Amino acid sequence: MTDEIRDLLIIFDTVQRVMRVETAARKQELDVDAVPAPRAVSSQCGVVLEARAADAPLLSDILANLDIEPAAVYRRRHGEAWTPSALSAAAESESVSLTQNTPYGGCGAKLAKGLLEKILCGLPRLVSDDLLVGIEYADDAGVVRLTDDIAVIHTTDFFPPMVDDPFAFGRIAAANALSDVYAMGGVPIAGMNLVSFPLQDHDVVVLKEILRGGISALQEAGAVLAGGHTIEGQELLYGLAVTGKVHPKKIWRNGGARPGDALVLTKPLGTGLITTAAKADLIDASQMGTALRWMGTLNGAAAHAMLDLSPHAVTDVTGFGLAGHVAEMAEASNVGVEISLEDLPVLPGALEAAASGFVPAGAGKNRESLTAVLDVNPEADPLRVDLALDPQTSGGLLAALSPQAAQTLKQRFGPTVVIGHVCEGAAGTVRLS
Repeated sequence: MTDEIRDLLIIFDTVQRVMRVETAARKQELDVDAVPAPRAVSSQCGVVLEARAADAPLLSDILANLDIEPAAVYRRRHGEAWTPSALSAAAESESVSLTQNTPYGGCGAKLAKGLLEKILCGLPRLVSDDLLVGIEYADDAGVVRLTDDIAVIHTTDFFPPMVDDPFAFGRIAAANALSDVYAMGGVPIAGMNLVSFPLQDHDVVVLKEILRGGISALQEAGAVLAGGHTIEGQELLYGLAVTGKVHPKKIWRNGGARPGDALVLTKPLGTGLITTAAKADLIDASQMGTALRWMGTLNGAAAHAMLDLSPHAVTDVTGFGLAGHVAEMAEASNVGVEISLEDLPVLPGALEAAASGFVPAGAGKNRESLTAVLDVNPEADPLRVDLALDPQTSGGLLAALSPQAAQTLKQRFGPTVVIGHVCEGAAGTVRLS
């Protein structure tokens, strides 16, 4: 990469802010330009500031003097796709391969649902009147009541890398952990780093960039980093333990869906397929960039959009795949569900990856765990069945709402897609049609 290439995109909430920063940067003779936002990144105002990563320190000073915070920052890593970053991120060095020794990356590393249930079966339960949400129905987080008006949400998520870029991995892992709080209807308060780092494989600069990515997600969520725990291990693992808050009477559960409800999803599917194909260098850079952006996107905006819509059941879609998390919702709600495969939102390149055989092992584990409750239409597109079983990392929110509320959510939050409906049926049954 040469200094002549603008390899930095800075996103702001308004065009006015873009223009102010552009004017100030040009006064200092920096090579910047206000350009239409590329498709691979999102921008409310449609215009972003294009600059050089080498000028990031000077741009940070300019923003501080103007008292302006960027909404997001992207870098063109290794001369390819735009990936989430920060002005303070380290300059690009030699390519880092975080995924080389990780057979299961991201949420695909989760134990299979059926195996986990066997392990947990028979273990003693520690109960309390203040434990409002425990492990009974595989909810996204635990909730403990502190007062009549405040309950604390406890959750944790960590996993091996599914992408090679350290900053992007850190941001995605943190976004995935924060998602559990949003799925409970809560607000994140604090996070604590959970790290296993193989010093024999990577320079400590790699870990610094992973942590920087995690901090960027916490900062966007309005939460603080309260500490953490780091060990030297044989495998790279990163995630967060997250604390959130919610009113005890306003907790969202994964149970409560009603026959006739619409099922909505707020992010496209296919992260497992994309990252599996990427390990074989068979995914287009722009497609990988799009997947990175979605995985690094917090679910806070989606949750906020449905706060007053009284969703009957909410969860997020992660390692058990769409079908697995739908089945959990159906079981907790004592209903059946039907998913329209043709209506599933798809990341660019995901179906092509499936067609080429790059289906992650986690998809097979998910199918096996659902054997007793999954009904697949014989005429269903097998590639879209793979998509429904694909283990997602930092996937979207899945919610059951009245059809009217679902339409309102679509108007408020553009990525929302109606993917099926709740119906009468044996508890936990899922039909893919």
